[in-house]
Amino acid sequence: MLFTTREAAERLQVHARTVRKWIDTFEDYICPESNERGHYLLTEESLHCLADIKERLKEPNKSMKQIRDDLIKEGKIIKDFTRNQIDSEQTIRYISDNMENMIDMVEELFTRMERLESHLFSLFAAMENLEQQIATLSYDNISASEIHQMFEEIRKKQEHLKFELRNAHFTQRLISATRSTSFPPRRKKKTFLFF
Repeated sequence: MLFTTREAAERLQVHARTVRKWIDTFEDYICPESNERGHYLLTEESLHCLADIKERLKEPNKSMKQIRDDLIKEGKIIKDFTRNQIDSEQTIRYISDNMENMIDMVEELFTRMERLESHLFSLFAAMENLEQQIATLSYDNISASEIHQMFEEIRKKQEHLKFELRNAHFTQRLISATRSTSFPPRRKKKTFLFF
């Protein structure tokens, strides 16, 4: 027959939260089962273990840690050093293997980045070389008269721009001069109303 933590608490005359706390602390002594929802289910033997813990806690100044140590001394809880030691050694081995793999991956990444950097430098050098070749070809193909004509067009555009700037400046001065002088207001036309 299996009991819930609430039923166990009623039998032991303690709060259900207290039973859950004891199960969490002394799980390897009480050995509870669990249902599909993850709730604890207790056997008759588990109830005897809980009653034993309740009796031990009645002793003055007795903590749950001290009770756990007593249960280990009595052999009711097996403290498995070797399992913990094996687990920690496996963990350390796993971490060190992964660290070595990470170091190898980082070194591979650095070599790839160096190769990429050298490819980029060679690409930039090729682009500069190509740019120089295009510049020399374009200068060789353009005649002196065409270059003179281009400079002449640039000079004409500069003159036109200067003329436009002078006109804009003159118009601005004219507008500011007319605003500063006050003109008499215009006369309103008389309107006649016929009834």
